[in-house]
Amino acid sequence: MKDFIFYLSRKINYPFLPPEVIQVSLTYRCNLRCKMCSIAGLLPMNEELSTGQIFHIIDEAKKYNMKEVLLTGGEPFLRNDIFEICRYSHDKGLITIITTNGALIDNNMADAIAKSKANHIHFSLDGLEETHNFFRGSGVFEKAINAINILNEKRKNNGSFSIGIALTVMDKNVGELYEIFKLADDLNVDAINFQPLINNNANFMDKSLPPFWVKGENIPILEEEIKKIREYKPKHITIDEEPRLELLVKYYDGTLTRKDWICFGGFKTAFICFSKNEPLVYSCHGVCGNLDNMPLKKVWKSKEAYKLRFHSRNCKNLCMQSCYSYEKAQSLTNLLRDYIRK
Repeated sequence: MKDFIFYLSRKINYPFLPPEVIQVSLTYRCNLRCKMCSIAGLLPMNEELSTGQIFHIIDEAKKYNMKEVLLTGGEPFLRNDIFEICRYSHDKGLITIITTNGALIDNNMADAIAKSKANHIHFSLDGLEETHNFFRGSGVFEKAINAINILNEKRKNNGSFSIGIALTVMDKNVGELYEIFKLADDLNVDAINFQPLINNNANFMDKSLPPFWVKGENIPILEEEIKKIREYKPKHITIDEEPRLELLVKYYDGTLTRKDWICFGGFKTAFICFSKNEPLVYSCHGVCGNLDNMPLKKVWKSKEAYKLRFHSRNCKNLCMQSCYSYEKAQSLTNLLRDYIRK
């Protein structure tokens, strides 16, 4: 029923349900300078939201009956109040997810993570050692793997959090997808998602072709890697398929259409960014409200939000990002297929 209501909401461009996730950008600071990221250092440090403002955002999500808060950056673990934020979110009954490059997590920080009541730690891992270090810096792969191993030890005594990996599919790592999947399974990681590359993760409307786009001659390699992943029988790990793996082929060879993938921008995820110390609700097409001045529910149902949803409905830039992806609710056919399968 929930999936059907999301389908209906998008059909008439009105949110009958609150978004599933509130995604909060905690900082634009980062300890790395990754080759495919445009976020690091986007705004000065003194423009970040205060702890109190973030607590207010969590309060608004709770009032609107949302279930999950995703804390992103930059690198969230650069904030001194990150564990205070996690505990506050937990006390409000929200599932808390943190995205990280993993390079700052040592034994002491892992202890703090376990005590913070965060529910899920999601690592960026974009290749095997040489490839990952090419994108993110010398020694970063070792630090990320070490962080995963430390957290696995910690959760033996405190099993309240899960571990995941996000991999951005690029030309340089396209032949390593299967090996990374196997490695994640061997590391006892709970979930992995394979994310399409965009040119500018600070501006989704930048339509220029990214430098690490999967080239045409490497599409067969991508197809073979997906086939091997499908044939592998995992010991532990699951694939979070938003989007479905096979759509990556269409995405990179330029044949993806709206029949394959539909954007749920303005319905699935509420994004909170900041500028001049103001918490702004936004989509890739613009800002629709300031949470210092207006409740989240009112912003989400405002005329400004309606206009942004209209732009998302008609957007020709099919980014296929997981935060906008809701394949089950794309069509009545998908809904029926999923219902029969269950």
